[in-house]
Amino acid sequence: MRKINDSGKIWLRGSVRPEYGVRVGDNYFVVGEGDSQSTIYSIYENHLFVALHYPEKKIRIFRRFSLDLIPKSRGTLFNGFNETKHADIKAISYQDDGVEEHVGREKDCFLDENREVDPIKIIGLAGWG
Repeated sequence: MRKINDSGKIWLRGSVRPEYGVRVGDNYFVVGEGDSQSTIYSIYENHLFVALHYPEKKIRIFRRFSLDLIPKSRGTLFNGFNETKHADIKAISYQDDGVEEHVGREKDCFLDENREVDPIKIIGLAGWG
């Protein structure tokens, strides 16, 4: 079973600042956290699910990254990534083709009874079927 191995900031080439990302196996994902108040991650089947909460806008943004996407964005591990040696990398960005996104209401229920991300609920909310 795949898991999130590490997290930190990635500075993509051409960006004005680093962005938050995670490592799953050998792949890096720039999740596009921005000014989110909280970010929750989950891996389900062959996807990384990201739930971003923006209380001032009263929205949640859900993103689904296939773990089979090919990294295309060049960058450098910036800070964080305590389990990963500093390196120049290629990453999959939330702006890449193949990354799915759904903007939902702040009150949309996406947690299970244990307060963990429920990917099946996110799939239903987003209509990703």
